[in-house]
Amino acid sequence: MRETDDSSAIGETVWRRLASATIPALAVRGPVAVDPDLADEMGAFEETALSEEDALDSLMDEIALSAEGGAHG
Repeated sequence: MRETDDSSAIGETVWRRLASATIPALAVRGPVAVDPDLADEMGAFEETALSEEDALDSLMDEIALSAEGGAHG
């Protein structure tokens, strides 16, 4: 989190919106260091892993295919 002087504080929400709007323009020139919380809000850490339930379902599907003789090898 950034540090601010009370007299010049614009509010965290406004600061984040301004930073989110500015960063893509700056990134055209090259890499830009971004606060991890702000990067998360901007979607940099999108979760794409399977849920535990989906992983178990996938495993059970593979076991069923193996039992039926349809597994690839």
